[in-house]
Amino acid sequence: MRNNLLSLQQTAKLQDLTQNRLATGLKVNSAIDNPSSYYTAQSLNNRAEDLNVLLDAMSQGIQTLKAVNESIEAGTKFLEQAKSVASSALETAQPVVAKVSTEAELLAAVNSGKKGLIVLTSDITMSANQNIVLGDGQSLVGARYLDKNAAQTKLTLNFNNVAQNGIILSDNSGLSNLDISFSSNKKADSQAAILISNKANVVLENINLLTNYSDTSEIYVSGIKGGNITLKGFLNVIDQGPVQSTYDANAANRLSIGISETAIDMDNGAVLNILTRGQHNHGMSHVTVNMDSGNQLNIKTEGYQGQGFYNSTLNQKGSSVVNIKTEAVNTYGILNGNLNLESAARINIDTVADGSIASSYAWGRGQTLFNMAAGACISTKSGTYTAPTALNSISLPNLNPGYFAGNDISAFGFDKDDTAPVDVSSVFDDYDAYIQNNSQMAETVVKTSSSVNQFNQILTQYDQLINDSWYKGVNLLKSQNLKVVFNESRTSDLDIKGVDATAAGLGLGTAYWNSAAGVQKSLDQIDSAINQLRLYASEFGNYYQIVTTRENFTNSLINVLTEGADQLTLADMNQESANMLALQTRQQLAVNSLSLASQASQSVLKLF
Repeated sequence: MRNNLLSLQQTAKLQDLTQNRLATGLKVNSAIDNPSSYYTAQSLNNRAEDLNVLLDAMSQGIQTLKAVNESIEAGTKFLEQAKSVASSALETAQPVVAKVSTEAELLAAVNSGKKGLIVLTSDITMSANQNIVLGDGQSLVGARYLDKNAAQTKLTLNFNNVAQNGIILSDNSGLSNLDISFSSNKKADSQAAILISNKANVVLENINLLTNYSDTSEIYVSGIKGGNITLKGFLNVIDQGPVQSTYDANAANRLSIGISETAIDMDNGAVLNILTRGQHNHGMSHVTVNMDSGNQLNIKTEGYQGQGFYNSTLNQKGSSVVNIKTEAVNTYGILNGNLNLESAARINIDTVADGSIASSYAWGRGQTLFNMAAGACISTKSGTYTAPTALNSISLPNLNPGYFAGNDISAFGFDKDDTAPVDVSSVFDDYDAYIQNNSQMAETVVKTSSSVNQFNQILTQYDQLINDSWYKGVNLLKSQNLKVVFNESRTSDLDIKGVDATAAGLGLGTAYWNSAAGVQKSLDQIDSAINQLRLYASEFGNYYQIVTTRENFTNSLINVLTEGADQLTLADMNQESANMLALQTRQQLAVNSLSLASQASQSVLKLF
């Protein structure tokens, strides 16, 4: 019976062990069960858990690379759109009709009637009495128009005993990046170095115009006359004739005008300089000038009875500035002008004698009118005058005969500051050299066509897209880097180098299109940028494949580690179930055996 009881106890223990294995599914639940298997399995499971953490980082790295791919694809579409805009602009841009270096080549190109650019690749002196008549859509430009590193090209015109205009411009024509020298000795009522009479859409850009009228007998001349002009960059008009600073009754009148009978729209940053020297001379006569912020108009007269701004209209917006200086007697800075100034606009006038501002019936127009916004300023030798409030239709009195000097205009509603007299002398220091040599003039070429605006807008949107390409704070397209670790000891990793995929990083800048060559340059830059983006896409695609392969490998390795740990610790459920059945059978047999042993003892008892 003791043996049977011992057998039952052992069977019960085995049943408990088997039941525990069936309940937990493990044959090794602790180090007591099997130290070697338990600790080996724990090591495998720990590594699997470490790799699982790295697997998350790999997954996030893959997402970062996917974000880069999406951004590159969208950015490429933007650049392709910009390329389309530039291609359309190139189709409509002025083609180069010819590149000329001689008079014969120049005249042949002009006479061909072809629309586009005629480029002077070297200085040209025209034959005596030979003028140039540009047709509709033809523009005469210097080499610097296409290559900003080239020198300004010189074009010389000479007229002897012939009253002739020098260059005649038609609709949609223009001049750019030229030093034009015009001389004449013929008596004439009216002639001009550049004639734009009744022509529209004419562009002058970066022009030095030098005039010289050697015969002073009854000659009426203009540097530029007529038309509607858009002025870009700079325009310098200088009279190189003799200075007539005092009146000579025996000398015939010589009326020298810088610009006459013209409407001028000054483009952003444009600067206009005028110098006249005749016995009767006007910087501007019967001209309308439209100015905006960044524009500057400088007028200097050196001759007797000179007027800087005569019978003309001045519309000043923004912080534009006008400087007028007269150096002889019987002169006026402004005579019979129509002055319309916004709040930040300023006029500075410096006259040797007589008046800064005047009105006179004797000179045709008979009025000087002020329309001034509050803050607009006119400065003369007698002080600085500021409009305290809007001054509308304020007029100087008309006197005939005689002049009204108008130096002190405080009586007309201006605030006067006696301590701030005008001083514009520094503007006109070495004025001849300033204009002729262009030594102080900075070119400003800003294009505002719809195509270039669209192109620049697309580049702005492209940059905004690149700025938004970050994932979890990392933007690989703005030179930020990403490190992806592949093993638990951090000895295996991949450094993903970021790139500068912004417009500037790809060599793209704000476009300024002033020629077909400029548009082509933008197209070349766009093609290069698209190719670079495709190269970046290939590089990041390679990174993506590496990280994806390692992710798949890590997943498989985790499965191997987990499976190996399971092999060491998991119970065989079939075996344990069979063991349980066998133990249950053994237990029943032991109970029956114990019963038989007990019955044997009872049989002996019956003998008594």
